[in-house]
Amino acid sequence: MSSFSTFNTANTGLTAAQRALDTTSQNIVNANTPGYSRQRVTLESVGLPVTASLHSGHNAVLGGVSVADVSRIRDSFLEATRAAAGGRQAAIAAQTDVLTGAQQLLAEPGDTGLQSTLDSFYSSWQQLSLKPGDTAAGAVVIQRGLAVAEQLRTVSDGMAAQWTTAHDGMVDLVSRVNQASSDLAKVSESITEGQAAGKPVNELLDTRDTLVRQLADLVGAQGSVDDQGRLSVSANGVNLVSGNHWDPVALVGAADISSAATDPPTLKVGVFTVPVESGKAAGLLATLRTDLPNLSASVDSVATRMVTAVNTVYGTGYAPDGSTGNQFFSGTDAKTISVVPVDGSKLAVAATTNTMDGTIARQVGDLADDATAHKVLGGVDGPSVTWRQLTTSLGVQVQSLNTAQSVQDSVVAVADQAVQSDAGVNLDEEMTNMMLYQRSYQASARVITTADELMDTLINRTGKVGL
Repeated sequence: MSSFSTFNTANTGLTAAQRALDTTSQNIVNANTPGYSRQRVTLESVGLPVTASLHSGHNAVLGGVSVADVSRIRDSFLEATRAAAGGRQAAIAAQTDVLTGAQQLLAEPGDTGLQSTLDSFYSSWQQLSLKPGDTAAGAVVIQRGLAVAEQLRTVSDGMAAQWTTAHDGMVDLVSRVNQASSDLAKVSESITEGQAAGKPVNELLDTRDTLVRQLADLVGAQGSVDDQGRLSVSANGVNLVSGNHWDPVALVGAADISSAATDPPTLKVGVFTVPVESGKAAGLLATLRTDLPNLSASVDSVATRMVTAVNTVYGTGYAPDGSTGNQFFSGTDAKTISVVPVDGSKLAVAATTNTMDGTIARQVGDLADDATAHKVLGGVDGPSVTWRQLTTSLGVQVQSLNTAQSVQDSVVAVADQAVQSDAGVNLDEEMTNMMLYQRSYQASARVITTADELMDTLINRTGKVGL
């Protein structure tokens, strides 16, 4: 091998070491960049072509080293596992947040909850039964009734507001899904073009994985790459992105809680319904389609049974003017319930006409007893029982979701650790590589210096005797 070929060989060493140092530097500076996958230089020995030996007339076959590839370290299985775990975590978190807000709205158990207001309402009737015809005691009954009606309306309005907030969240989510899908299609096109041109696309692949994970968190999407490197992303079988093409998602259905049961909000791609089972969308849709409408219906049941039970008893009483069949409450649900009497001295609390007794007031007060209310309503649970069932079932559901969220947080933490161990940057490892490639660069430079000295001796000193 000639000295000139030594220069060429050493030069490939310098180039390879420089490329390796550049890659190491890229890893180090991106050690804390979210979504970044570490890169590794693959080196390979280069031999001279057969024709080179044929025409040169010698057997030199050494051509140095070249960078075969700068590979991106990321396990697709670990990434898919992490994306799926994140989707389930997002679904549980979204549902938990909405229902926790609803639970706080009920304010149970506590002195400001409806149960306490109901107890005070029934107690005021017992007090009135002891002082029938007393204007002050009657005024207290009316005020306590107004408090019950107001609290039921407040809870009902609060449920509707929670539903609207969740619906607004879905509208924003759909916008984010469409933006991520559009961005992903553009990135996929850039990756295809870059690969065809032989350009590095590792950073674009990182961006692609980040967008796929974002779609997994939003709608539980799953990504797959075919044998030609084209990416497809779907949500439970409905295609969102295919290569450089994407399909927009739309939110259809009810725009308020009153029609949510008959026209539930739904995600669609064209004419296809997206049956989301994971991601934040799954959690929000669960609250919009089932949880909040059921809670609102239960609150309406409490109001309806309150109106029916009280009016059933109150309607049998006689007012001071001799009238009977009166109503204390009006309305058909929690939004419309209101108190009819306005004068505390004219309440129908007497069992017979032209008498001053508190029999009916006492019977209304006795509705505080669950068995009495059950009997008055013809075998249907009274308002207090219905309210306690509502608050208990919601509390159990929220507790269950909190437990599931804690478990899923642990699953995601393990998945994150697995991805980080595989694709994350280890600074100790990169520092070791940096010193290795630094020494390699220095050694290649030393080869060039040595070859230069040999050439200097050969050219400038050959034939000079005594030197």
